[in-house]
Amino acid sequence: MKIQPVIMSGGAGTRLWPMSRAARPKQFLKLVTDKTMFQETALRVAPQTDDAFSPPVVIAGAGHGAVIADQLAEIDILPGEIILEPAPRNTAAVAAVASAWVEAHGEDALILLMPADHHIEDAARFRRAVSLAARAAEDGFIMTFGIKANRPHTGYGYIEAGETISDGVCRVAAFKEKPDKKTAQSYLDKGGFYWNAGIFLFRASDMLGELEKHAPEIRKAATDALAESVMSGAARRLDEDRFAACPANSIDYAVMEKTDRAAVVAPVDVGWTDIGSWSEVASQSGAPDIVDLGDRNIIRTDGTVVAAAGVSDLIIIATGDAVLVARKDNAQEVRAVVEELKKRGREDLL
Repeated sequence: MKIQPVIMSGGAGTRLWPMSRAARPKQFLKLVTDKTMFQETALRVAPQTDDAFSPPVVIAGAGHGAVIADQLAEIDILPGEIILEPAPRNTAAVAAVASAWVEAHGEDALILLMPADHHIEDAARFRRAVSLAARAAEDGFIMTFGIKANRPHTGYGYIEAGETISDGVCRVAAFKEKPDKKTAQSYLDKGGFYWNAGIFLFRASDMLGELEKHAPEIRKAATDALAESVMSGAARRLDEDRFAACPANSIDYAVMEKTDRAAVVAPVDVGWTDIGSWSEVASQSGAPDIVDLGDRNIIRTDGTVVAAAGVSDLIIIATGDAVLVARKDNAQEVRAVVEELKKRGREDLL
C-alpha cells in the first residue's frame, strides 16, 4: 500500500513573533537545526528505496508557493504537488483536498497528514510508528499518533486510549482539550493518556466517506475547489469562490470526535515538539552577536547585537524592526502582542 505524505503548511506561528511573520512563518525558519522545520518535515518522509512513501504533497497558504518550491529545491525533493489555499479553512478542508487529490490520481493510497512546523528528533522511529499505524489504516481505521507524555504539559491536547486493536494500536476513548496543570498531572498519574500530535494516517476513501457522513459541506466545497483548480507556475491554486464556501473546522472536531473509526498508535516516543512558543527553542547565547551575562535566558537575533546582564529566565528576540522581551513562563502571551499590533494597524510588523 502506497503512503502519500501530505504536509500542512498553513500555520501562522504568531507565538514565535517577531521572527515568525505572515510572509515567512515559523515553519520556514531555521529554529532547531541548520534546515527549516518545513525542510525537516519533508526529509522525514522523503521517498526511500525501501519503503512505500510517495513524493510529498504540500498544501499551504496562497502567498507561500515560491518559498515552498525554493526550500524543497534546496534539499533536492521534487513534490508530488504544491496546492495553495486562497484563504485558510483549517485542517478538515486540508484533509478533504488531500483525499480528493489522491482519488483523482487513481490510487486509493493511505494519506499521512502532518503539520509542517513540528520537530521530531528520531525520524527513523517515527517512520516505524507510521508503518505500525498503516496496518490499522489499511483495515479502515483513521489513525492518529499519541506522543508519550513526559510532563504535565498544559499547551497540548490529549488522547485517551481505549480498547486494544493490535500491538501498539488502540481505539480512541476520548479526545481531551488542553488541560490545566492539575488535570494534566492526573492524566499522567492514571496512564493511557498521550499528547495529541495532530498527525493522521488514513485511506483517502475512508476520510471522504467520514466527511460525507459528518461534514458534507466541507467535503463538497473542498473537492469542488480542487476540481476547479488551476496551475499557476509551480503550484496548483484552489478555486477561490468554491473554497470560500468551505466551513472552517479542524479534522479533530469535524471527523475524529464523531467517527467510530478513530484509533491511536501509542506511545510514540520520537522526541516530538510542536515548537509552539519561544520557551521550546534553544538560545543562541554562544553566537557572536549575543552577550548573555544572565542565567537561563533564551536569546535569538538575526544580526542585531543583544546583551543581557543580571537577568534570568527571559526570552529576548531581536530582528531588524522589532524586539520582544518576555518571561519564559509567559511565552504563550506573545500571541497577545501580535493581536495588539493588529489592533494598532501595524501590518508592517506582522
